[in-house]
Amino acid sequence: MSQARIATLNIWHDSGPWPERLSLIRREIELLQPDVLGLQEVLRTLGAGPATPETCQALAIAHGYHVAYAPAAPRDGAGPVSAGPVSAGPVSAGPVSAGPVSAGMVWQGNAVLSRWPIREQQTFPLPGAEVAEPRSLLYALIETPHGDLPVFTTHLAWEPHHGPLRLRQVAYIAAQVDKLAPAAVLVGDFNAEPDSAEMKHLADTGFVDSWADAAPGYTFDRANDYARAADEPSCRIDYILVRGSGTAVSDARLAFTEPSHAGNTPAWPSDHYGVAAEVTLA
Repeated sequence: MSQARIATLNIWHDSGPWPERLSLIRREIELLQPDVLGLQEVLRTLGAGPATPETCQALAIAHGYHVAYAPAAPRDGAGPVSAGPVSAGPVSAGPVSAGPVSAGMVWQGNAVLSRWPIREQQTFPLPGAEVAEPRSLLYALIETPHGDLPVFTTHLAWEPHHGPLRLRQVAYIAAQVDKLAPAAVLVGDFNAEPDSAEMKHLADTGFVDSWADAAPGYTFDRANDYARAADEPSCRIDYILVRGSGTAVSDARLAFTEPSHAGNTPAWPSDHYGVAAEVTLA
């Protein structure tokens, strides 16, 4: 049995006051103490040497965690991705299978931070790059004290009219999980509400929403100043999903919800709230 405290957060790349937001994200990690944290919209400079906290937002956040990263889309004109020095223990940012990249090109993608070693990782481009911003699925096999823990994190197409594309993407994700791990944890920003065809498809393939009974549980909430600026209704689109016989979830809750009022205007960790849960995987 693998037991872990799992969390997920779309970090909103470097939008808004990134240095202040980075401090808030680190503060929440200290409070939550997650064993595994899935991140989306993570910037990293590829093709310019080993990753550092100055070239990879996941390492800036890491606080001594092991790190796996999966690029999804190049980001033209991106600036520095870090907020300066980071006091963190050893981290491992293993090889990235992204195809050819230009030296020094900034990419946006997904990351897994793990308290335990990451034994294996793979990157899978999602369907739809011909019609929408490219997306990816990251697989990380984590060596916990209780056994291997397969973790996947992803970020689906965001535009409202891309429902059919998201359905293709979740079908592809379910197929990859089938090949790699019959019991697994899948986290991320799905840009789909609980009653959507996309999330129902995942449920039909055996995934269980860790927070199925929570209402409303908005993770993109107009109470957050950054989310309200998007002029969209509040919704729940970020998830921790589990699959496998004997798998159990407890204590699911929102995370990364508290702003700082230290400056003239509040700063929030991200435009999304995160989700955290205790997971037992057979």
